[in-house]
Amino acid sequence: MTHDVVIIGGGLAGCGAAILLAQQNVDVLLLEKATYPRHKLCGEFLSPESQSVLAQLGVLNPVLEAGAHRIDRSRLTAPGTRSAEHALPGDALGLSRYRLDSLLFRQATAAGADGRTGSRVRSVSGSLASGFEVETADGTTHAARMVLGAYGKRARLDRALDRSFLDEHTPYVAFKAHYTGASVPHTIELHGFPGGYCGCSHVEDDRLNVCWIGHVDALKEAGGTPEAMIGAARQQNPALDDRLRGLDRVSDRFEAISQVSLADKDRFVRDVCMIGDTAGMIAPLCGDGMAMALQTSALVAPLVTEWLDGTRSDASFRTAYRRRWSRTFGTRMRVGRWIHRAAFSTTAATALVRTLRWVPPLGKMLIRVTRGRSATAQ
Repeated sequence: MTHDVVIIGGGLAGCGAAILLAQQNVDVLLLEKATYPRHKLCGEFLSPESQSVLAQLGVLNPVLEAGAHRIDRSRLTAPGTRSAEHALPGDALGLSRYRLDSLLFRQATAAGADGRTGSRVRSVSGSLASGFEVETADGTTHAARMVLGAYGKRARLDRALDRSFLDEHTPYVAFKAHYTGASVPHTIELHGFPGGYCGCSHVEDDRLNVCWIGHVDALKEAGGTPEAMIGAARQQNPALDDRLRGLDRVSDRFEAISQVSLADKDRFVRDVCMIGDTAGMIAPLCGDGMAMALQTSALVAPLVTEWLDGTRSDASFRTAYRRRWSRTFGTRMRVGRWIHRAAFSTTAATALVRTLRWVPPLGKMLIRVTRGRSATAQ
């Protein structure tokens, strides 16, 4: 059997694309290496722009019913200065990936996609012109007319595909855990510290997501464990210390990832079309990663259906996707990298927070430009 589309990865982008394509009667095979429910390293912040796509996918009401926490303000702190606070341009939502990914996967299978968990992809061969073969770790081979890569920030498959971004060493590590005992109503907080920054916001069940990214040297200097690293960060930023004091960690373990890359990535690798974080990861402090993953699914789905029905050539599909991706996400990616670099400098981060406090319109402008154009931009 040859599927119209095989999607590798059952996260936000992969499930989103599977839903939208299955709704158009496209034969979709969705392969996810893990099983649900599962925790993932993520800020778990759905920016206001995500809600239109959630509605398009038919899951906005289920997301709200799952206990998503409403967020409408941001607060930034850095060592040695008071905080800067700004209203968001609309209501954001906080919901764990433990809940959200399961919900989206169920919606994809309900829409008609063939969803399979515990299916790690080992290799992909072929092209848009000749078709593809996708081999999973158990030796099963699936044939497809098109393959979408939605397997996240970094995976073994990137090495198998010989992706160029792997040649760039990145010194960043990230960790995440859930805590109870905090009250941060309707606010996402970003706390800078020497060598990194930490985000805090509520998800369902009154849990606080604490997620931070830092330089590997900061991890080593603190003692090499996530507990030691966040402990050192608390000593350096009193606001972060105040936020985490007295909390109880309820996660069994810290979710962790190393070699976090914000590098430019190719949107096509051996004709595999990359979406979500697999196509490019925005700096975490922008709070737009989840929305971007969902928006990518809405951006690519109509192009895929046009290619499948023959109204777009191989070249037209590649060109249109690259152009729309750049128009939709290019500016926010560039601004995000600039803010990320500033956040890793204590001097720059302190100056930025002070400026945002003294010039509130600048904060609104930065929020706006890290949101970019809509996912349907031509």
